Amino acid sequence: MVGLILACADPDLPAESLHFVRGGVLEPGEGLAGGWHYRPEAWTPGATTGGQVAPRLAECVPLARFPLGDVSRLVAAGGAAPDTDLAFSPDGRRLAVGSYLGEVLLIDVATGRVSARRALGEGMARRVAWSPSGDTVYAGEQSPDAMLRALDPATLADRWTIRLAERVGGSPMPAGEDLYGIYTLPGVYGLQVLAGGDLIVAVAHSWPDESGRRQNRGQLLRVSPAGQPRATWPAEPAAVTLLHPAIHEASNRLLVPVTHSADAPAPADLPVGGVAILDLDTLAPVASMVVPPLLPYFQTAYLWNAVGIERDRILLGFGDGRVVLGTGLGEVQATLSPGAPVMVGDVPVAASVGHGFLRGDGAYFLTSGTNIPWGAAAPELRPPSPHPGENTVHATTLDGAPRWSFNGPWAVQGMSLGDDGRTLVMGAGERATDDRRDLYGALLFDLDGAERPGDERLVATCVTEGPVFFRQALSRDGVLAVAEVPYADAGGVHGEYRVVLFR
Repeated sequence: MVGLILACADPDLPAESLHFVRGGVLEPGEGLAGGWHYRPEAWTPGATTGGQVAPRLAECVPLARFPLGDVSRLVAAGGAAPDTDLAFSPDGRRLAVGSYLGEVLLIDVATGRVSARRALGEGMARRVAWSPSGDTVYAGEQSPDAMLRALDPATLADRWTIRLAERVGGSPMPAGEDLYGIYTLPGVYGLQVLAGGDLIVAVAHSWPDESGRRQNRGQLLRVSPAGQPRATWPAEPAAVTLLHPAIHEASNRLLVPVTHSADAPAPADLPVGGVAILDLDTLAPVASMVVPPLLPYFQTAYLWNAVGIERDRILLGFGDGRVVLGTGLGEVQATLSPGAPVMVGDVPVAASVGHGFLRGDGAYFLTSGTNIPWGAAAPELRPPSPHPGENTVHATTLDGAPRWSFNGPWAVQGMSLGDDGRTLVMGAGERATDDRRDLYGALLFDLDGAERPGDERLVATCVTEGPVFFRQALSRDGVLAVAEVPYADAGGVHGEYRVVLFR
């Protein structure tokens, strides 16, 4: 199905206005969705161009919106925000979208049209990625079969498929009323494409068996562009889950978190509660790091999206609010506690570290909103007051020395490094402590240049009508894509499940 959705300029913007955006100006014309032309210009705040005065911060202009389907029932029932993955092609001209409802879409950035759209089947299209040449789109499912697909960008027809459930086991689709049942299906949690075209794929399966006991099975694969597995780790699928690998090709190293939630004991020969450091070519183990749980508040050390590797250094961010910086040989260099539990009266509160990466000589990580640790009494209660480190972007040296931080009224929702290699994107989602509806969207920070505080690194805020999912994408040319999701309150469900493009 081609050309289903046309881009449109935002209705709140004058049709013939000029806008000061990052690195230049937008003016009416051709080149971007919504009838905009981008012109590079090194404007400065307060300067006048075309009769208009440049603002202090760059504007963020919405170019187009693309509906992804109806998820109101999920949101109304209290389910999690629908998973959505976004990836720009290497030339930045197309955006691949993997949706919670099991669709893959390709969006043309210049015309604002959906050039191809395909429903993959049961489950969700959990991860999407491009080949280095842009001539293949890859999609990884969370579905009964956990298919990995290589797709033709023109039609989204299969070029090859791998049924990963053959490795980690399959599960039937859950009952319709099970809000979180889809996460008991096997799924592709990590999907990255190397410069030479090989894929690094992390597949994981956590499910209750017929007796109700929870089981885990996971494996990491290196797959050729033709769909042939070249290497695996562990050699046979193991009773663990492997999530979101981090890769540094120049040092030929890969870092993968190893977690365990099964009822049976964890495998003794794997670094559960930490990371495995592998040779990128062969996936052979080089080293590992296991961090003890932060007792008594947490019974396990849990890693999610906060893993990074740069040359011979690594970053690990834990659900208990700690950040560990170490070497590629598994040696701890520094332990930081930006979100670790503090006592508020007789109640401990924490702020988890769920997102982070290394870039050059710096470490960047995010502390979430406040929570009560599951090891404490009554963790389902609302925290009595916020953790002092919640909702903050942190930048440090590789040894943990502070460089800058940023905290505001936004509820942080994911963090990523743009394809330009210099822009940090932070999402803003649903707030737990108030009902303000004007703080959704994304914030963009410039990581380059002279040392300066975080508020001076904020270059733009991109406002959405609803909260955004934690994965964002920023092209080399500065086009931002976010997945906006509905929200529920006493008045019902509001907003849409859709992708929004900004410049």
